[in-house]
Amino acid sequence: MKNRSLTTPGLLLLSACAFSQEDAINCALPHTDTRIQQCDTLIQASELGACVSAADLPEHACVVMDQDLEFCDGESAINFSAIFDESNKTLNCKGGVIDHGWSSLSNDSIVPTPRGRQMPFVRFYDDRSLNNITVQNCTMRGTFHAGIQMTRFFGGELGGDGVISPGESLPVGHKNITFEDLRIEGGQVGIYLGNFSEDIEINRVEIDGTQRIAIYSEAGSHTVRITHSTISNNLTREAVAIDSTYDSEISNTRFINNREGGINVYQNCGELKGSVCPVVRSTPPNNNRIVDNTFINNGVTGIQIASRQGRNHSLGWCESLNGLPGQFTDTSENNVVTGNTIECSDGTALVVMDGPNEIRDNTINASDHCIPLEISTGGFTGSKKRLLDGLVVRGNRIESERPPRLRNLSDNVVFEQLSH
Repeated sequence: MKNRSLTTPGLLLLSACAFSQEDAINCALPHTDTRIQQCDTLIQASELGACVSAADLPEHACVVMDQDLEFCDGESAINFSAIFDESNKTLNCKGGVIDHGWSSLSNDSIVPTPRGRQMPFVRFYDDRSLNNITVQNCTMRGTFHAGIQMTRFFGGELGGDGVISPGESLPVGHKNITFEDLRIEGGQVGIYLGNFSEDIEINRVEIDGTQRIAIYSEAGSHTVRITHSTISNNLTREAVAIDSTYDSEISNTRFINNREGGINVYQNCGELKGSVCPVVRSTPPNNNRIVDNTFINNGVTGIQIASRQGRNHSLGWCESLNGLPGQFTDTSENNVVTGNTIECSDGTALVVMDGPNEIRDNTINASDHCIPLEISTGGFTGSKKRLLDGLVVRGNRIESERPPRLRNLSDNVVFEQLSH
């Protein structure tokens, strides 16, 4: 086995295909992913033989997945980051732990990764589209970075303005990716799905205690499936962000004690242009299904549809407002929310601020200060009530000390409440 140390420049953090202005990157030019230069130790998976053990990696290393890799011992705790730069590869921890050393549960034998050298547990190269990758049977803990980072950079393909021209085919992101039987503890973001991700399976995954978002699905992503999973104790943003992601499903998943909400479905209007390389949202979050999930005490809301409706953009840049101050019209249509159970003692159980959508056969138990249901135009007045046209809310079983909050309903909203 050979270890190769690399000269490491200052830390460059990638998020949502974004670079700081200080990096002086021309968004109209092709991009080469150089993040691997941040690794102090770089090893090819093929150098590790048939499997990897704790003895192979006494301190943090970046392992480039040039072949499939599995743990020799399912009881092992190993400090490394798996870097995928090519397709058709599998990482199987066989029940073992990827441990970066900064958790109260970290193994005493782990040498913590230096704070200034934090890398995700798993990272995809962002300058190419990767496919047919599986990460399975792993616990991941003790990082100050993302858990799984699969951003995708489209500089040079979308031009400097990030706009897809009329009739232009959507770019290709990472596709046919499977994450299954994982537990991600702590970190900033649990799983980050980059722009135009396609056919993503997140199955039997537990994400606990992330600082910001447990799962973020970026613009243009589609056929994302989150199922039989548990997301808990997320801190400063909603647990799952469905941002301009369409034709996707969240089912049979538990959301527990996520302080700022469970699921937000929305279309980002293009904030931050000028400070990041943008991908202007051309795909509203339509035709998604939120089915047979359980929500328990998720703070602000259990589920929000069109969660940015009427948001006021007085500063910064918003593509849909041509850069001018004003209120943003969120678009989130033809989504189905059915068969969910929502329990809450604070906040609002379910919020819907756009139509047409179908909200049916959910069970809501709202105690104390929790409002069971809000149907409204968000930050807009009654002049925008047409935004709710086609909304159907029926067959929902509601037990609550407080009535639903109904604001600015149009004549084309169907609202039928079953209380018990």
